[in-house]
Amino acid sequence: MLPKRMGRRLVWGAIAAAAIAGMVWALRPRPIAVETASVTRGPLTATVNGEGRTRVKNLFVVAAQVDGQLERTTLHAGDPVTAGAVITRIQPIEPRPLDARSRAEARAAIEVARAAVARATASEQEAGIAVEHADSNLARSLTLAQSRAVAASEAEHAGHESASRHRAHEAASAAVREARAELARATAAVAPATTPGDAPVLVISPVAGRVLRVVRESAGPVAAGAPVVEIGDVTSLEIRADLLSSDAAALREGAAATITGWGGARPLAARVRRVEPAAFTKISALGLEEQRVHVELDIVDPLPPGLGHDYRVDLATVTWTGRDVLRVPSRALFRSGSQWAVFTLREGRAREVAVELGETDGTLTVVTHGLEDGDVVVAQPTDAISNGTRVRDDSSRVAAHSVRGS
Repeated sequence: MLPKRMGRRLVWGAIAAAAIAGMVWALRPRPIAVETASVTRGPLTATVNGEGRTRVKNLFVVAAQVDGQLERTTLHAGDPVTAGAVITRIQPIEPRPLDARSRAEARAAIEVARAAVARATASEQEAGIAVEHADSNLARSLTLAQSRAVAASEAEHAGHESASRHRAHEAASAAVREARAELARATAAVAPATTPGDAPVLVISPVAGRVLRVVRESAGPVAAGAPVVEIGDVTSLEIRADLLSSDAAALREGAAATITGWGGARPLAARVRRVEPAAFTKISALGLEEQRVHVELDIVDPLPPGLGHDYRVDLATVTWTGRDVLRVPSRALFRSGSQWAVFTLREGRAREVAVELGETDGTLTVVTHGLEDGDVVVAQPTDAISNGTRVRDDSSRVAAHSVRGS
């Protein structure tokens, strides 16, 4: 038997060793719980996503043809119209009312114009008498010149005098017409606004369709060129989107697209008709300048009855399609220096693997080098994970938590 003192030492040594072992076990790094995902093979379609708006292909903005008083528009949005239908009318514009001083000045201007007409008329009559006298002298001089009673030069002088008097008479007649026009203008300043014979100008619909928007409903003064209503055929819609220039560069005319978010459960098929060659600058909601490009698409599927003009839609335009490609979840990717990389799960540890990528649809990304079908990768790696970190697959608990939360 061991001495009693030796036994106590062994007991205390065993207790101390157990305590040290417990501390080491408690302080040793524990595996980090991570969510994992598998690398698989299958189809992948890369798309450019964005927002757009529907619009009628041929939109007609009916505007006022002349200045005047617009009558109240009785049409409402959604009303059908036929080609040539009267939308509204424009009455002749009323002049500005004259105050007492302006009216007195206008009446005085009429009197001045009347006096000018009388003076011009008298001058015309005087010029007419001079013409008759000059023509009489010319006839007498020609008769005497033929009988050699006067020199031929005198007859020639009489001809010049007659021509000069005729020109003076024409000038006097023109002065009379000018004076009468000035009298008409002065009289118009105090004339009534309209006369019973003044007909209103009709605002006509150029095409058959529906009223999309009533721009001007109330009666009142209107300027020529001011829009009154917008008319179009809602059974012929297209989609116009403003995409980032970096996204638009990947689009081609004829590319397939899918329209969602228009209010119905069924997505609509569309096709790119035009990608405009010039971009424009637009300020984003965050105040950043963005270069955007207008893209127009045709809707291929039959139009649903609820879709109308200027509706907001979501669109996804196909830029690339792969039928059997190696895919990795995009959330597993991260930058490592100048390369993309993932953490693979091998023997309970995270191993960093550099990868080469291809196209992506936002959720999955094509891997061209670095991974194989069936590899398990860490989804959404954090800064706590590095090459060689011990990890524990906790995907089942995360999935169960997600199910309970939903």
